Amino acid sequence: MGERQTIKPRRGYGWIGLAALLFAIMFYFYYFYPEQGIGPLQPVSFSHRVHAGVKQINCRFCHPDVERSWNAGLPPVEKCFFCHKYIIPDHPEIQKEKAYLDSNRPVPWVRIFWVPDFVFFNHIPHIKWAGFDCSQCHGDVKTMDRLQFKKFKMNFCITCHRENNAQVDCWLACHR
Repeated sequence: MGERQTIKPRRGYGWIGLAALLFAIMFYFYYFYPEQGIGPLQPVSFSHRVHAGVKQINCRFCHPDVERSWNAGLPPVEKCFFCHKYIIPDHPEIQKEKAYLDSNRPVPWVRIFWVPDFVFFNHIPHIKWAGFDCSQCHGDVKTMDRLQFKKFKMNFCITCHRENNAQVDCWLACHR
């Protein structure tokens, strides 16, 4: 019989695998991790943290229909220039918004809060009559630069209605 040959493992492949793993981890933390917990990019960068938090502008200034309409609504671009006509009017993001104003087009905001089409949701009983704060459903927007996408589902509403002894009959409450 012959001598027994030992197979020597090739060296170097472990380092390549380790380098690939480190690259993948760095790639994740550089490109994906910062995007966790923030919403989609908007056509004009708008910070709720600056406006509602730092500047303490009440939600109702920009969303005045919250107490008199089923939809809180998005502010018209003219509303922004109530302040930005004088405050940082040359900022690049304000200039983007000015282009929408000058062309008489609304800003095509990306929808953040979603309710199914078959659900009738009315802000009035929640805000005006029950006295809920916007943050109870929309989160603490005063701390957010970009709002997080939120899909309101039935369980969210039913849980809140039960906790607050509100109507839970589907037809009378939400589905009309």
